Amino acid sequence: MITAWRIFKNSWKHIGRNLWIGLATVFVFMTALVSVNVLLGANVMTTRVISLLEQRIDVTVTFQPQTPEAVLNQARFYLLSLPQTASVSLVTADEALTQFRERNKGNTKVLEALNELDANPLGGQLILKAKRSEDYAFLLSAVQNPQYAPFIKSSSYDDHKDAIAKIQIFGRNVRLVGAVLVALFALFGLLTAFNAIRVAIYTHREEIAIMRLVGASSMFIRGPFVLEGIWLAFLSIAATVGLVFGSIQIIEPHLLTLFDGNDPGLIAFFYNQGLSIFSIQAAAIIFLSALVSWIAAGRYIRK
Repeated sequence: MITAWRIFKNSWKHIGRNLWIGLATVFVFMTALVSVNVLLGANVMTTRVISLLEQRIDVTVTFQPQTPEAVLNQARFYLLSLPQTASVSLVTADEALTQFRERNKGNTKVLEALNELDANPLGGQLILKAKRSEDYAFLLSAVQNPQYAPFIKSSSYDDHKDAIAKIQIFGRNVRLVGAVLVALFALFGLLTAFNAIRVAIYTHREEIAIMRLVGASSMFIRGPFVLEGIWLAFLSIAATVGLVFGSIQIIEPHLLTLFDGNDPGLIAFFYNQGLSIFSIQAAAIIFLSALVSWIAAGRYIRK
């Protein structure tokens, strides 16, 4: 117990005697951690942009004129029963005609031609939104079953097909690039932290040699350095958590204009996933600090 207390006390003495080196090490740790979290935040916002673009896509299924409204309602309820469907809006033939007149209220020739007709030339419409952009093809195939196919005149899927494909490709590429960048920054951050710890212990090389000469055990010499690395890792994690959550509280309201008033998703992401994210980062940086401190101190013990 006495040895353990001395190891604990010496770890804080090391920090106190080399405060500037300790602060520099914390800053290096924070730089690595903040870089990773910035990339995570950027990936979240990019994914949110893709999601908002997908939400703006819809496909209109136009039915033949004089299609019974009961058929339209059946098709609507059928599509709503599918798990791939986000929403389905019904536009009756009369509503479609009213909207058409409103869009062409300045075109007297079109309106005169409509007035010459005895019946409504337009059919009802179903405006459907899928939960994912890749689900539109399935939904169009589902609604064109033998029960509804004779009543369907056209769909706007072909008009949006290229845009949907581009969004899908863009989303996959962004997620892939984001994952690679996070991994690279995490690796570079760990290497930088590794060197910072080695430099901090290098300043104690003469002290380690003297302790070894007077008979101190390897554990007694290494213990304070290992604990010192752990304390610095804890401080850097705590500072990073405070900086990240403080920053997103300030930044997110300013991002609302860029997202057209929609939630950028930063606060929600870090509040929902923050515990697991920072737990993983804390475990990684603490393990690295302890391991490198043990190895680096051992290098001077053997000299």
